[in-house]
Amino acid sequence: MIIVKLIGGLGNQMFQYAAGRQLANLHKTDLLVDASFLEKDPNGAYTKRKLELSVFNLDLKIASQEAIKRFNIEHSGKYSRALQRHLPILFTNLYAAESGVLYQKEFLNYPKNTYLDGFWQSEQYFKPIESILLNEFTPKDKLNLENEDWLRKINSGESVSMHIRRGDYVSSKSSMEHHGNLGLDYYMNALKLIKEKHSGIEVFVFSDDLEWCRNNLKLNDTIHFVDANQKHSFHLDMYLMSYCKHNIIANSSFSWWGAWLNQNKSKTVIAPANWFADKTLNTKDLIPPSWIRI
Repeated sequence: MIIVKLIGGLGNQMFQYAAGRQLANLHKTDLLVDASFLEKDPNGAYTKRKLELSVFNLDLKIASQEAIKRFNIEHSGKYSRALQRHLPILFTNLYAAESGVLYQKEFLNYPKNTYLDGFWQSEQYFKPIESILLNEFTPKDKLNLENEDWLRKINSGESVSMHIRRGDYVSSKSSMEHHGNLGLDYYMNALKLIKEKHSGIEVFVFSDDLEWCRNNLKLNDTIHFVDANQKHSFHLDMYLMSYCKHNIIANSSFSWWGAWLNQNKSKTVIAPANWFADKTLNTKDLIPPSWIRI
């Protein structure tokens, strides 16, 4: 039994699910999710969320408190967590608390009874089951007419998705201090790079603040502001991003997945060099090697 703790928005939940899915697949055992932390708010440290994975075509099983208790998480101290993380072979019921943002090389040695606590933001955790995830991370519901129309426009040309994340990145002090907020110069430089590689592009802007984008994003290129999913069905924005030929992503797990799910073999993906406000954090394992960081 693999249990994965869910925390954060849709993109983060996808990372956590994907890592757990790979470990469960490796051990041929069940994957369960612990969704009890999503709506907790430890002194404003992060934004409250809901269980969002249910929008996809996957078999979601919720872990019971009885199943979670077997991992003795409440009595796990700093040294115990380090021991379990580095010497997982010593444990039959392992509480794996992620440390830092680099890929944890011990991951594949975690036993078949493991509780995963972390963000697990690297494709190295789940690359072996890419085909499974591409199938599961698809919308459960049929596209409405408006989204079908956007999909036709995206498929008709040299489409480039541009994701501009604002929301809590600008409204929440803790989020701003942790993530930082990308400036327009990043997007202009990213677009310049793509135009050096591809001609006749059309830009499709995705954002949680399209009004700001319309007022501040001035391009000489054909530009579309994708407004079909501003009040609901936000996952469909990710779906539409994945069908764009190329992607300019924000320092956001949401658009990371939009680019990762993109199956265009000649895609160009531009990602920010600094994923977090703290530029000393080593995020080399977060961005796939074929993507360009600027």
